[in-house]
Amino acid sequence: MPEVVAERSVLPPASPWRRSLLRFRRNRTAMAGLAFLAVLSALMLATLPWTLAGYDAQVLSLGRTPPSWSHWCGCDTLGRDLLQRCLFGGLISFAVGLGAALLSVTVGVLYGAVAALAGGRVDNAMMRFVDILYGLPYILLVILMKVAFERPMTGLIGHKPAANVVILVAAIGSVSWLTMARVIRGQVLSLREMPFVEAARAAGAGPLGILGRHLLPNLVGPIVVYATLAVPQAILQESFLSFLGIGVARPVPTWGVLAAEGVAAINTVVSFWWMLLFPCLFLGTALLALNFVGDGLRDAFDPKSS
Repeated sequence: MPEVVAERSVLPPASPWRRSLLRFRRNRTAMAGLAFLAVLSALMLATLPWTLAGYDAQVLSLGRTPPSWSHWCGCDTLGRDLLQRCLFGGLISFAVGLGAALLSVTVGVLYGAVAALAGGRVDNAMMRFVDILYGLPYILLVILMKVAFERPMTGLIGHKPAANVVILVAAIGSVSWLTMARVIRGQVLSLREMPFVEAARAAGAGPLGILGRHLLPNLVGPIVVYATLAVPQAILQESFLSFLGIGVARPVPTWGVLAAEGVAAINTVVSFWWMLLFPCLFLGTALLALNFVGDGLRDAFDPKSS
């Protein structure tokens, strides 16, 4: 009888994306940060009708009420529920952070890729412009943009707080793309000499076709990692600017605005500690979780990771 040989099924090798995802899932710190962000985001979105309706509801008789069962985080100077303001302010802070990160990633990727593909004098001139912007303080640029565009944007939108948020997103995003441009330029300079790019060029592909079909798919890893790390940086910048009084206009709360109000409520006679503790607690834990996720993605997409 002919010998029957059982065929062994051979599994296809895992793709780089699958290997990166598996490395990320093994990172317990990153997964804990992702779970915390998911719970916090779901809580802020689920309570949006409640927070939107009452974030500025003033009950002067409850002014500076300490935390209790009826007001878990206490009340501020005007009797507004601090938990409502922290949850609604978190949405504003996250919106500013995500919008500014998206803008900085888009501008940085396009600018760095165009500079690397152009090469020569164009590349040199474009990167010298980046060096000039690096030397300017970003707070000065934000103030200039706010002074120049606040009135026209308010007239266009018809709502001053919303216009202020849009200007802040544009201001932070327009000064945060410099590092991304340098990173993408270096990656494109190394990829454009690879054989698959030379083959595409020999086949008649133009610069835009090479960038869209061959280079950008190989840059997804660095882009995702930088975008994840850019969100907490943008949130921190927004909080810092709002703390200084040049960020989101009151009465719209953000974590930076609430922290500034909490600092003003701390004195040597009577300390209203909850007005500073809870906004800083929300801000600190969210930034820590975002950095954990960013570090986990960076390790996951590192080709040297085992």
